Amino acid sequence: MIIDIHCHYTFTRLRATAAERFSFEPLPEPNANRRDGIGRPSDYDSCVSPRAMGRPTWRLARWIQGYPLAGDELDRILAAEYERHLHAEGPIERFVLLAFDAVCDDAGTCPALPSRRGDFGSDIYTSNSLIREVCRRYPDRFLFGASVHPYRPDAVACVEEVFAAGACLLKWIPLHHNIAASDPRTVAVLKKCAALGLPVLVHYGEEFSLTTQRREHRSLRPLLETLRQLRREGGMPCVIVAHAATPVTPLGHRDSHRVLVEALTGEFADAPLYADISALATWTKVSFLRRLLRRSELHAKLLFGSDFPIPTGVRRLWWDLGRDYRRLRAIRSWPQRIAAVYRRLGFEEIVFHRAAELLPNVDYFLKAPGSA
Repeated sequence: MIIDIHCHYTFTRLRATAAERFSFEPLPEPNANRRDGIGRPSDYDSCVSPRAMGRPTWRLARWIQGYPLAGDELDRILAAEYERHLHAEGPIERFVLLAFDAVCDDAGTCPALPSRRGDFGSDIYTSNSLIREVCRRYPDRFLFGASVHPYRPDAVACVEEVFAAGACLLKWIPLHHNIAASDPRTVAVLKKCAALGLPVLVHYGEEFSLTTQRREHRSLRPLLETLRQLRREGGMPCVIVAHAATPVTPLGHRDSHRVLVEALTGEFADAPLYADISALATWTKVSFLRRLLRRSELHAKLLFGSDFPIPTGVRRLWWDLGRDYRRLRAIRSWPQRIAAVYRRLGFEEIVFHRAAELLPNVDYFLKAPGSA
């Protein structure tokens, strides 16, 4: 089974619904915590902050696609795009849809959605309740990628709750979420994930679509030190490093990528540490994609992901794809296209099938009562 382990499912102003909710994601009171009509992430089931909508990458995407401003009209367009791309035929059989928990400060408090550059808060938010509901509607297509901030009150209990409800992994972006790998709350959640067999998909290195709010959490090194400690104690969880910790540009900060490759081939070669290859066909990351492709000894430690809805243009790969370039470029579904491209480039099949061996709850929603 081929699984896309890295697929975002975010809307801009999707109101919280009465669908069955997790205990830590209750319906908000009407107009609760509103500031200038925006409010807090938990006022919605999925949203994008005003700050994020003003970032150059988001503005460029809106301009290229001709999208309206954040709101119901844009969300209807996004829903149609998700339908078109994620239900298309192709080699990918299942998609892990990712929830994205709200940012917490060091005290575990969730601030309002940020409007200005210097504000601290969530650029995007997608509730676990929404993702579970979508997986219930399409149990043969989607898997539940949960997200629980370790600084949340009772975070360990929250992780237990999402796992019992079918979560197959946990997603974090520490430099945006504000998550220190050595914080006792983070370590406690990692230990719980190890006990449950729940992998953690975590982003280290640079980030370009969300605000880098805590630059000190950009480096992979503190996480590796925490994993060393947990490994000595016999409780290391499965950890998947998103985008193989590659920088945004070929000249960007590449220390995390370098130490990750060293760890995968050395100290952690026999440990459950992996990397996904999502978004590596983007214009600025193709050189890293080619390097990983040539490192066949690494392929057993790589997992396929698309990073949808990040567009997956393949123009820089026209030479690599040869006579198949036009055929592959014509595939309309971005995730299905990139899966076909990666296979054509020569990534070994274990890259595409490893996730089915690692992820728990793969058939949870197919077996759950009330599934569509």
